[in-house]
Amino acid sequence: MTDTYNGTKRAVILWLSGLQLTDLLELPEVEALAKRGVQVELDPLPITGPRGQHLQVLSGRSPSSFGFFDTLVPQNYVIQEQTTGRGDMPKLLPDILRSVGWHVEYKETPLADFASSVHQWTQTVPSQAACLILKCSVEDIWKREIMLPTLARTLNDALAWVGETGLLAVLSDWHPAAVKRFVNLNNYLAEMGVIERVQDSLTIDWLNSLAYFAGHGQLWLNLLGRDAQGIVHPQGEAEEVCETLIKALPAKLLDPQTGEAIIEHIFRREELYAGNYLFYAPELVVQFAPGYAPSPRSQAIDFDDAIFTMPAAGALVGAGVHPSQVRGFLLASSHALATAVRVTERVPLTAVAPTLLHALDIEYSGLERPIASLFDPAYLAERPIKSGTEDQGLSDEDEELIINRLRDLGYV
Repeated sequence: MTDTYNGTKRAVILWLSGLQLTDLLELPEVEALAKRGVQVELDPLPITGPRGQHLQVLSGRSPSSFGFFDTLVPQNYVIQEQTTGRGDMPKLLPDILRSVGWHVEYKETPLADFASSVHQWTQTVPSQAACLILKCSVEDIWKREIMLPTLARTLNDALAWVGETGLLAVLSDWHPAAVKRFVNLNNYLAEMGVIERVQDSLTIDWLNSLAYFAGHGQLWLNLLGRDAQGIVHPQGEAEEVCETLIKALPAKLLDPQTGEAIIEHIFRREELYAGNYLFYAPELVVQFAPGYAPSPRSQAIDFDDAIFTMPAAGALVGAGVHPSQVRGFLLASSHALATAVRVTERVPLTAVAPTLLHALDIEYSGLERPIASLFDPAYLAERPIKSGTEDQGLSDEDEELIINRLRDLGYV
């Protein structure tokens, strides 16, 4: 069979973190890219937070598969920032490209240097098997009159360099959203009697508290054998507490002004996550209804003056809000991709890496499946999608660590 897709191996991936597609569609160059290529919205995986979404894009895997569940995690009742997983970090997109001989530059740059970075790349890099991944976080420095002309110049330079057979992609992993109420779930748990506070103090009486909220959506039991002053037995009692919280919180915690439920769903960890590091996850994960987000104090296992507080005027939030409010997007054009296709179904953010790799005809394993509907059918006929996520396995050291931890918790 004649291979009609063996073209020039050039790619430019412009990662505009913090933007939504409607911010850019009025730009003629962006509109032209959408008409020439493919367009899809991207859903982040719970719990929603910029760090976790960054890992989803670059690894093509759920961060929970290597032990990463949220950015903010409790350690003996004190919140700490966790920036790595507990397992080995998987190969990231630049590493995968380099492993098959591509010349790759991954660069995070301010908006002011965005266009010049692409222009310099197009003037100096090798002509074959080369990829630029340029990331710019714009949520805090958004200036429309600067961003649109900058992106127009960047797209023109990138498209001229990749040509008809190369890949040009514009993506965003998330964007911040407006919220109408901050919610402190710890305040409500105290009202329920799930949390006991020391008299005349905001300090938690841990020896009489069953559960607490932390991070961007984590609901932890105060578990015997795990937490420093844990009291909930990890067998039947833990299940009873979980069941009570799952039923009571969405039904009883209502917006006092509208009467609407502010919790859309409470997930058991097994509903969202799987794999060898599942026991590191919080017992429950709270998904707030659109328009609500955890208050900063609640994220740190602290209390506010009231359950509901108002954000500052014009404040935008990216972590802990409903995933539908912070969706990213992918626009891409390539000889491997379809023309003028807009995918309407929800697509996970983790599908970006395998989709781009498949479009570049690069082998991959252990990742999410590519988005088949984005490809030219003729390309898929010659290069069918072969596999999806695979079990990564554990080292002997990891397995021993997990077994010992489970034994400490009373599970084995």
